[in-house]
Amino acid sequence: MITNQPLPSTMKAVVLEAPRRLALRDIPIWPIEAYGDPDLVLVKVAACGVCGSDYRYYAGENPWAMHTLGRHVDNPPNIVLGHEFAGEIVAVLDEKNARLLGRRVAPVCSKVCGTCPECVSGQTQLCPNTVHLGHGQGWGKRDFYPGAYADYVPAWGSGCFAIPDGLTYGEAAMMDILAVCVHVADQGNVQPGRPVLMMGAGPAGNGIAQAVLNLGASRVVVTDIADAPLEAARRRGFDAVVDARGKSHRVLVEELSALAPEGFGSVFDSVGGRDSFELGLRLLGKKGTLVNMAVHDLDIPVNFLRLGSERRIATSSNFATGDYPWALSWLESGRFVVKDWLTEVRLEDVPRVFAEADGAGRRAFKLVIRF
Repeated sequence: MITNQPLPSTMKAVVLEAPRRLALRDIPIWPIEAYGDPDLVLVKVAACGVCGSDYRYYAGENPWAMHTLGRHVDNPPNIVLGHEFAGEIVAVLDEKNARLLGRRVAPVCSKVCGTCPECVSGQTQLCPNTVHLGHGQGWGKRDFYPGAYADYVPAWGSGCFAIPDGLTYGEAAMMDILAVCVHVADQGNVQPGRPVLMMGAGPAGNGIAQAVLNLGASRVVVTDIADAPLEAARRRGFDAVVDARGKSHRVLVEELSALAPEGFGSVFDSVGGRDSFELGLRLLGKKGTLVNMAVHDLDIPVNFLRLGSERRIATSSNFATGDYPWALSWLESGRFVVKDWLTEVRLEDVPRVFAEADGAGRRAFKLVIRF
């Protein structure tokens, strides 16, 4: 291993020991030499975002498996969560990556196999053999599964993107969710000149709403039922921000239909429930696409008449290889704005933050752990 600074033998990490059991622990630093991949590097974490999927892992779900494999897979114990991160490369295994030492980077949090039918056909976001940080996926049996809720985290040198001057570590840590937003927006077949509806205005919804404007949507309407996402949407200046709290299905149909009398060209649903699905399909215009972003194990009846006029229902999983540089270019150029999303917490605060959110709901729009 080639390093540019002394490395400790142990480090602080927040470990998901079991569902709803997070603990701040001292654990061995990641033994990257033992993982069998010469492309691995070691990143000293500077910032790590708290993703909505992290709360689902905390609750015992496995959203990666549900979205990618189409089924639930039990999570192993002792996952170190965290896949939205940025930091400095402090060690490499292969001489070819030595040039990366000391570089500020926003790494891709996963590596695909490159040989399965999905990878060969260009659908890398669906690779069943993905090795994933923060999810426990693809690492075999380990004492601790790598993630970035820790002082250090492994990454792949080939997937490390230099952070442009002018971007903070906190902003760069949003790259994973922004790449997801690019992929979701692309799945929605955004039609220039037509309006878009985004149901759910959290970080993913906010990012998707920005992405569809970049893709040429004429107007963007967002809805939510919580103060923080509604306020964030208003700050971003989307064309209409609808507070859906306490409103019946009929009232929402009337209010949103008035904003798009011919229907929405694309509808994105980050809620994924029966009510939101029915509402989105009801408001979808001709040749429109409804993208369900939150796959749950639900049986939902569909009136096929609602699918006439070439309407489509789609889902979105992860992001494809080419989505990451696309998102980075938009972040660097100011076409993605995320600085006002962020509320900083310390690593030692994380178990308490999750416990409080489990009982009282999440108050901050987007948490980022600063080291």
